[in-house]
Amino acid sequence: MRTAGHDTVADRNRALRATGPAGTEAVPLLASKITAPRPPAGLVDRPRLTNRLDAGVQAPLTLLVAPAGWGKTALLAGWFGGRRANGVAAWLTLESGDHANRFWSYLHAAIATEVGRRFPDRSSLPEPGRTGTEVFLPRFAAALAALPEPVLVVLDDTHTITDAEVTRGLEFLLRHCRGQLRLVLAGRGEPALALHRFRLTGELTELRSADLALTVSESERLVREQGLDLRPAQIRDLHARSEGWPAGVRLAGLACLGDDTVAASREAAGIPGPEIGEYLDAEVVTGQPATVRQTLVRTALLDRVCGALSDALTGRDDGERQLAAAARETAGFVTATGADPIWYRCHRMLGDALYAELLRWHPQDLPELHRRAYTWHRANGRPVAALRHALATADTAAAVELADAHWPELLLCGHEDALRTPLPPDLPAEHPALALAVAVDQVETTGRLDRDTVRPAGREPTRFATELAGCLTEGAHRTAAGYAGELLAGTGPADPPGADRVHAVALALLGTARFGLGELAMAEEALTAAVTVADRAGYRCPGRYASAQLALLYARRGELTRAQRSAQDALAMPACPGRRCAGHAAAAHLALALVCVHRDDLPDATRQLDQALALAGPGTAAAVTGLVPLVKAALWHASGDFAAVADLTLPAGTAEDHYHQLAQLAVAETRMACGDLGGARELLTRLAVVPQPKSTPAPGSAPPSATRSRSAVASQAAIALARWHLLTGEPAAAVGALPDWSAAARQPLTRLERLDAGLIEAVAARALGNQRQARELLEQVLDLAGADGHRRVFDHGGSPVRELLVEHLDSGTRHRAFVNDLVDSAGRRHAERHRAVPALTEPLTERELTVLRYLQSTLSNGEIAAELFLSVNTVKTHVRNIYQKLGAPRRRDAVRRARELRLL
Repeated sequence: MRTAGHDTVADRNRALRATGPAGTEAVPLLASKITAPRPPAGLVDRPRLTNRLDAGVQAPLTLLVAPAGWGKTALLAGWFGGRRANGVAAWLTLESGDHANRFWSYLHAAIATEVGRRFPDRSSLPEPGRTGTEVFLPRFAAALAALPEPVLVVLDDTHTITDAEVTRGLEFLLRHCRGQLRLVLAGRGEPALALHRFRLTGELTELRSADLALTVSESERLVREQGLDLRPAQIRDLHARSEGWPAGVRLAGLACLGDDTVAASREAAGIPGPEIGEYLDAEVVTGQPATVRQTLVRTALLDRVCGALSDALTGRDDGERQLAAAARETAGFVTATGADPIWYRCHRMLGDALYAELLRWHPQDLPELHRRAYTWHRANGRPVAALRHALATADTAAAVELADAHWPELLLCGHEDALRTPLPPDLPAEHPALALAVAVDQVETTGRLDRDTVRPAGREPTRFATELAGCLTEGAHRTAAGYAGELLAGTGPADPPGADRVHAVALALLGTARFGLGELAMAEEALTAAVTVADRAGYRCPGRYASAQLALLYARRGELTRAQRSAQDALAMPACPGRRCAGHAAAAHLALALVCVHRDDLPDATRQLDQALALAGPGTAAAVTGLVPLVKAALWHASGDFAAVADLTLPAGTAEDHYHQLAQLAVAETRMACGDLGGARELLTRLAVVPQPKSTPAPGSAPPSATRSRSAVASQAAIALARWHLLTGEPAAAVGALPDWSAAARQPLTRLERLDAGLIEAVAARALGNQRQARELLEQVLDLAGADGHRRVFDHGGSPVRELLVEHLDSGTRHRAFVNDLVDSAGRRHAERHRAVPALTEPLTERELTVLRYLQSTLSNGEIAAELFLSVNTVKTHVRNIYQKLGAPRRRDAVRRARELRLL
């Protein structure tokens, strides 16, 4: 079909011949430049970004600025198709050599083709010609202004345009087309437009590297799309190394398909694979001035560098200028942080590539560079970083002096920003403080303490600190509490001011250990004391660390307002000079994620969880790593993705481990939701009591015992058992199973437990015909929930709770607005879950439907086969058929699709 404008390449090329300079033959138009590229295979859907693009194109200008490999084109290509289907949407890929005449010819061809497609009866748009832009642009602007709907134009690779006439012309069109032109500009640098005017009027949407960076969950989906079967810990490490850089995740994932031994040795040496190094060299480093490249290479042994430190290493006096130029020219691969002085850091993969270059071409300079780094760090109040560089220069005496004086900082905060400086393999680790340095290094890089290489002896505080470093990461909470107690035994409020540092650190870590045991009151006491002592000592990090842990504790108990306030306090506290202490902030973000889950704000919960995962490393305390599965399970459970909970990797731990119990409880709740009532009952009964530890106790801890005691989640397990009785139609048994949830109970429950228990009792009373008691109980629950904004607990109760809430609106409640909102939200969620979806082209057989029902449980294929008295191979065949018919690549996708089709 012919369209208005030029709808064939030949027509466009005939028009273009009139636009070239006199006496020259114009270069023909290429159809590929005005055709949107196909989205790459395995493109990850990113609604948080496409929603921002949708909102951005309601205004004149949207800008995507990021270096190579950040997924600008892929994002736009995936988003563009939907926009084109609903309006006039044109695409133009730019390249060097697109001078003004060529640019306007291409832009005209792209827009005219789309206008003709959308409005076949419209007359041709004015064409660029020999009259020049002073005539063409006013006519073109007037024609765009007269169109019945706005025109969206994506200009990709805008950094290649150097002709000022192009940018002046685009500004003219934006000013004079009466809002009918919506530009989306994507490139590696800002275009030379008057962006400040659009910012001032709120008509500019900007997405930069930080926005385009993959979240942890997006990195995981990208890895899965590549067909890689990596463990969650490997994916988290890959995400941390790439810092969300999409090309980095993709290239590193491809490297994982190679020789595992080679990849492991590269990883241990901190050397990126050749694919990543070559890409970064070609796209980022090549083209930088020689002085900038020299500065980046010679400072690559550091994770962060300021101008003065750069001068100390390079012997120059222009470090600040060179680093600022690098930050400006690399558009996100070198970034500035903080102020007075400004610190710069390389993207981790770029830093590793530069460090590899330093090792390859200048190995003889390393000792002197470390010596200069040691001198500068020590003179500028960064003792732990100085310690690491002293060890790298084999200055053991200086390292011992620093380690003896600053081991509390080392225990709590790790090796600061010096992890790219490897510890020497022949380190004299028999010295207690140096043994701690080795232990912390192992914990930060591997997540565990190798007790075959680190053997602290004696009863020095550093020996207890060394053991603490391993126990807290490995989840040995009772042993950790014993060692923290030993540290506390030698310090106290009446000791000299210097002892306050040890006292604050010991209290903070004791609180973490108690938290891991589920001893929440004792944990709160220790963590609160740590904040007080740290404030008195002027030592910020224990206070920041303890405030973040308190936020997690309050969120765990359901005290959402206190949790939010404590998390915000922790994030607002500055770290000690020269330290980032990312793991401390991770706990605060995880607490905020849990708060958002309880308030039923799932998008924000996901964002906070991703931030926590991005900050957490292998050495992060178990309070963070242990609660991550709980938050994930709560998120997936809230969204109905029970198959994802079934695939959840539970934290390793002993039977007494609080976090391990919480994760098991989440699995039990999921089994109930999936109809596996027998499996849920068995697991909940087991969670009510736990065996005492059989291992050798740490100093100061209780002796081992063969008895069984009430578990840390016994109350929650009892409440879940009461819910189980409701599901089996036994409301009276449900009431009998509930613990006393009144405020005056002998063993007071947490606020979250009281909410759950009260709601279950209200539903049971209604089922037993006692409407008045049900209303009174529900009003008490609403009193508890309203103060903190709890919402999730009501949705978790399902249809019986929704019916109870609807009836309660007629009872004169004090919470009418809140109940109305809960009922409306439940209605919207119900409508969303039951929206119409396309039917299957081939129905499932009866046997496949039976297997499908088991797929939403936590049972493996072998366990499903045993339940159905089938062979494992037969079950696998049914599962493959189910996946094919549902168009789902994985178990969780199949269950989600089956729920949409109401097969489950």
